[in-house]
Amino acid sequence: MNKPKKYFFNITPQTNIRATQNDRIFFRIPKDKLYPSGLRRRNQLEKYNDYKADLREIAKKKNFFFPEQGLEINFYIPTPKSWTHYKKREMNGQLHQQRPDLSNLLKAIEDALLVEDKKIAHYHSISKRWVNSSQGYIELVINSPLMSSKDNMM
Repeated sequence: MNKPKKYFFNITPQTNIRATQNDRIFFRIPKDKLYPSGLRRRNQLEKYNDYKADLREIAKKKNFFFPEQGLEINFYIPTPKSWTHYKKREMNGQLHQQRPDLSNLLKAIEDALLVEDKKIAHYHSISKRWVNSSQGYIELVINSPLMSSKDNMM
């Protein structure tokens, strides 16, 4: 049995931003001419695009390739600054059961690292946890893939 291979991406996880065709207008108008709501939307889209570019760069540096099956993804989200020192210590490593939701975190990483996600057949596990730090990170573990149903039939 192969030993799992771990990758750590030192980047705070972000969620997927659903962009529409109408969002193109925010990049055609100069920033100083945008209304506050348009500027907020443009900044949100720019931040998400930067996040995707940073993820791709980290993956390239670490020679990470998204496997079709057997990947374990752990998102570590920093504890809020407003929490007490005691609560931060207590929640470190515990499951994160608030927003952002897991599906949007997963969509963002798939969007950044995959051209098409249709070949992804199986994730070993996906979780989001608190981390007592000012920055979060993403842990990706490639486990040995499961035997396919074709292999089981022989």
